[in-house]
Amino acid sequence: MIQVLDYVRQALAALTGVGSSSGAGLASRGEQLAAFLLLALAAWIVAWVGKRLTSLFLHRLQPAGRRRLLGAWDVALLGVVLAFASSVFGLGSPHRVLTATLRLVFAYLVWVGLEWLIEVRLERRGVDRNLVVLSRYAAIVLVVVWAAYMVAGAQIAPVVGALGIVGLAVSLAAQDTFSNFIAGIILLMDRPFRIGDWVKIGEEFGQIEGLTLRTTRMRTLNNESVAIPNAVVAGGEIKNLSAGGPLRLQIPVGVAYRHDTREVRKVLEPVVREHPKVLAEPQPNLLVTALGDSSVEVTLQVWIAQQNIPEYRVIEAEIIEAAKIALDEAGIEIPFPQQTVWFPQPLRIVQEGPSE
Repeated sequence: MIQVLDYVRQALAALTGVGSSSGAGLASRGEQLAAFLLLALAAWIVAWVGKRLTSLFLHRLQPAGRRRLLGAWDVALLGVVLAFASSVFGLGSPHRVLTATLRLVFAYLVWVGLEWLIEVRLERRGVDRNLVVLSRYAAIVLVVVWAAYMVAGAQIAPVVGALGIVGLAVSLAAQDTFSNFIAGIILLMDRPFRIGDWVKIGEEFGQIEGLTLRTTRMRTLNNESVAIPNAVVAGGEIKNLSAGGPLRLQIPVGVAYRHDTREVRKVLEPVVREHPKVLAEPQPNLLVTALGDSSVEVTLQVWIAQQNIPEYRVIEAEIIEAAKIALDEAGIEIPFPQQTVWFPQPLRIVQEGPSE
């Protein structure tokens, strides 16, 4: 325990510029590790207390503001822990680590300011949410590169070269992830939908919650959170139900051939006009669209307001049920599929007697 405390004193002395930490053999690595863990625990306690006080005294701030201040505590904790590791294990000058940490904290504060400008100012001016997300990603890249140069200076060139080689290897090993990243950028630039729009992507229907570098997040009508790879979204068919304002529904109904379509129109027109969520303008239509194999196909075309798009399937079901009830009450048949077999010559039925 005495040796552990000695390492702690040496580390603190190195951080304050008094004395220096010396190397140690394998026998002393356990004491060094214990000293480092003790110092790291103390730093974590200080950071935890600071975060609690920040949340307590700044509770009136918006959640985003508190999150950014708490993130600054995390950055500071990481830097202090690295400085302790450098001083205890003799990995280098702890002063340089602390200086680099302070620069990282400054870069983090700059990022906080940029994020506030992007998310608050641009959104207040009505800029599309997708462009806000794209601007945020671009700002992250710029701040990271600037922070790396500010910390490493001219020594960053070999690091960038090494990262380029590593990045090439990673891109070859993770082509799907890279393609999703590129597809996400294309979606942000093309803007086939916005945050909050109701869209159909393949077999999924729901509201767009967000767009990340890898996936498109959607909330379905069943309150399921679905993450669809951006490459699938960009390469498939996207139906945006919210982009054009009111939505037109086309509901097919089949009636028997023996009924007069004018009588069918008189029965079905009140059904669509009396539904509370069907718009009066544009006017609903009733069209005879096909002469099918078993029935005359009648299509009910109705319009619903944009705010009712999330429940369009329920509205369709209600109109179909109301049409069925109205046709039954009027004695109009809704035929089931049937076929008539016709022979060019009369059939001869031959009845054979029981075999003897």
